[in-house]
Amino acid sequence: MAVADNAAAGALPRSEAVLLALFSGTLFTAAALVFSVQPMVAKMLLPAFGGSPAVWNTALVFFQAALLAGYAYAHLLARLRNPRHQVEIHLAVLAVAAVCLPIAAVSGSSDVAAVATAPALRLLGLLALTVGLPFVALSATAPLVQHWFARSGHVHAGDPYFLYAASNLGSVLALLGYPLLIEPRLGVTAQSEAWAMLYLGAGALIMTCGILAARRYHRGGLGAAAQSARSQAPVNAAAAAPAWRRRATWIACSAIPSALLLGVTNHITTDLAAAPLLWVGPLVLYLLTFVIAFARRPIVAHRIVVRTFPFAVTILAAIFVCVEPAGLLLPVHLIVFSLAALLCHGELARRRPDPAQLTVFYFHLSLGGVLGGMAAALVAPVVFNAVYEYPLALAAACLILPGRPRAPSRGDVGLAAGLAIAILGGRSLADAVGLHHGGAVSAALIVVGAIVAFGRKERPTAFALAVGAVLLASATGVSKSDTILRARSFFGAYRIAETADAGGVRLLMHGTTLHGAQSIDPARRREPLSYYTADGPVAEMIARIQAREAAPRIGVVGLGAGSLVCYRRPADDWTFYEIDPLVVRLAADARYFSVLEACAGPTSIVVGDARLTLTREPRSSFSLLVIDAFTSDSIPVHLLTAEALALYVDKLAADGVLLLHISNRHFDLEPVLARAIEALDLAGCSGKKSEASADGISSAASHWIAVARSGEVIDRLALSERWRALPAADGQAVWTDAYSNIFSALRW
Repeated sequence: MAVADNAAAGALPRSEAVLLALFSGTLFTAAALVFSVQPMVAKMLLPAFGGSPAVWNTALVFFQAALLAGYAYAHLLARLRNPRHQVEIHLAVLAVAAVCLPIAAVSGSSDVAAVATAPALRLLGLLALTVGLPFVALSATAPLVQHWFARSGHVHAGDPYFLYAASNLGSVLALLGYPLLIEPRLGVTAQSEAWAMLYLGAGALIMTCGILAARRYHRGGLGAAAQSARSQAPVNAAAAAPAWRRRATWIACSAIPSALLLGVTNHITTDLAAAPLLWVGPLVLYLLTFVIAFARRPIVAHRIVVRTFPFAVTILAAIFVCVEPAGLLLPVHLIVFSLAALLCHGELARRRPDPAQLTVFYFHLSLGGVLGGMAAALVAPVVFNAVYEYPLALAAACLILPGRPRAPSRGDVGLAAGLAIAILGGRSLADAVGLHHGGAVSAALIVVGAIVAFGRKERPTAFALAVGAVLLASATGVSKSDTILRARSFFGAYRIAETADAGGVRLLMHGTTLHGAQSIDPARRREPLSYYTADGPVAEMIARIQAREAAPRIGVVGLGAGSLVCYRRPADDWTFYEIDPLVVRLAADARYFSVLEACAGPTSIVVGDARLTLTREPRSSFSLLVIDAFTSDSIPVHLLTAEALALYVDKLAADGVLLLHISNRHFDLEPVLARAIEALDLAGCSGKKSEASADGISSAASHWIAVARSGEVIDRLALSERWRALPAADGQAVWTDAYSNIFSALRW
């Protein structure tokens, strides 16, 4: 009894403590490898697909699907009665997967047409070929090792689910460690080689766990501690299979936070701040909720989450359409997301089955994650024209609140419909009667609707419908009465709006980033606005090139609304390169923008990623090449590397000029480019327009970098005082396709 008492008090015998440390360390290591390989492979493959949040979300769906495959394999393997056979088969699978190491990007990503027409399917295929087998083999670790632990006779074998916390902790630290420690120090080739070595080490740990568990199982345990554990919490090998209703609950409780993860990522990077560093934040919080929910002693009790979530989601519903201040809104979104994930994962932990059904449980958990991820990343961009999957997932989370489940009544549906009609109709009525404070009316109606919804918090179905109605009515953009069109593609959600500033301007917006503007006044429709005004650096550079050559060839990467084509002369040869076919359709639709139609001569537009499409252009063929792809804060890093710069220069004529637009809210890209220019022995200068109009639309401040093969080319252009020499890039490492450090470019 002394041993049992000590075990119950937390003081384990040495052999039991060592075994627990081994299993915990193995799960931690395998999970760290599973989640560190994701950004590594993304760095290898994603350049061909741009830098939108949808690319990251689609990659997450692939890894969720591969995780499901690993869990399904673990479940099938666990059905073998002899643990030694399980160990032998898994050793063979790990060995076969090791043949794929070190991981390297597969060829074939240069198919521009496939990338442009079916980017999601293309990306999924490349990920499967690149990392599929090693990832599946390693992802089976969590359920398989926990299953072995449950059969090891350890004191805590009767409830092995707490080990899931160690697995998710490894995942969190890997996600945080990659951008902070790994990426700044190692190129992708070195990363891949190091990952391969660690994979072999993790395989050895996994096999050690399996062998020890099998030996202990066949011996019937080691000593009094193991025998006591079996008597206290035996694994019920004959436990009944869970009912389908219970399985459906597991799936729902894992699908909702998975969809919410991708939904909130899209929302905060599209409508609040499109900094790609924010992509990792929600995923880290998502994994931390697993750590908390499955810990033996959770630091946040589930009952507190159940009581707090209705208040939090109500507050978010009341302020959902607000954009400023982003510094306040961003934490609110992340807090509500964390509480929703804690609620769902807490219910999963509360409803976990007997350890005999452990692999069944993890399979359904993973299946829910895949279904939720697919709904948000693959279905939503096709079905919705805005990020509606986020409010829908928030409303679905309300259904998980404990309470008597029942079908919605007519009163519940009527209340939800009434709230939506009141919010949408109130703003429309305010606009119709010319009320100057229509936005305030809309905000007041949303707040009242949120309060009414909160009154139904004791009835999960009614509460979910009411909260969903308020959130969806808000998400339609009722506070943005200037919106005339919403559209969405794989690469992002766009909004065309009209503003009274500068006498009336039509805007192309991607989240909070302006991608183009045109005056509504027919007399000014050929006037370039925002970054491209006639008194800015880009206009000056184009004018110098045109003064030098009668018919220059000019290429522009990034179409936007087509503003730069305003500078086109009939004899000029202009080509635009745009990765998103939707942007091309919007810019060419005269109902919204008429720049392409109004400006002289036909203009060629090539759809595809710039790195891929430019490789097909003849060498030394451009007089001027403009790279206008960095104003959005989700910068495509692969267009900034030394290899990319060398490609651009290779396409320039002997006296050609490369012009890069680097106006950006979050990143200072001048030192990055200055270092690459120095490394390639090129010449460059920096041009700025600091003055901006009060509205920031008719004329915006902008920053441009000009690059040529020699300083003589720049000097012959006789540029104005707004151009200056590039500063020395001391301490800045050269960004390459294998190495980049996004933190070094942050505006702190």
